[in-house]
Amino acid sequence: MYVQVTITVFNKRLSADRREVYLPTCISGASYYESKSSGHSTDGAHAESLTYKLRISINAKAQSDRTYASEKAFKAMTEEEARQHWTLQKGDIVLACETSLADPVDEATVKQLAAANLTDVITVKEYADNTIRGSAAVKHWRIGGE
Repeated sequence: MYVQVTITVFNKRLSADRREVYLPTCISGASYYESKSSGHSTDGAHAESLTYKLRISINAKAQSDRTYASEKAFKAMTEEEARQHWTLQKGDIVLACETSLADPVDEATVKQLAAANLTDVITVKEYADNTIRGSAAVKHWRIGGE
C-alpha cells in the first residue's frame, strides 16, 4: 500500500573543493511504498533486502518552489542555479521525512538526520520521468531505491 508522505531528496553534487555534498529539497505530496523480501542461496546463507518505490506527483510542492531539472541540466548548473532546482539521479539519497535544510550537507549529516527521524536512508538505484504523457492526474516521477 502506498502512503502519502513528505520526503527530502538529497541531490549529490561536487562542491568547489571537489568533495561530494548533497543539496536537500523537501517535497510534499509523494507516495511511498516499502517492500521487504528474503531469500536463501544454495550454500544456506539467508539474505533480507528492503526495496522502496516512491512516486512524486507533478503537482507535488517542492521547497522554495524549486523546479525539476533533468540530470544533465542539473550537472551543468552552477551551485547558485542548482539551489533553485531539484533532480533525480542514481546515487541521490531520499529520506521519508520533512526537513528544513537549505544548504548542502555531507553524507554523514544525512545519515545522522535519518537516525534522528527514525527513517531509512534510501539510495536511488533507478528513476523515471513519467511527466511527458497523460493527464496531470497521472504524471509523476518514479524512484526505485534500496
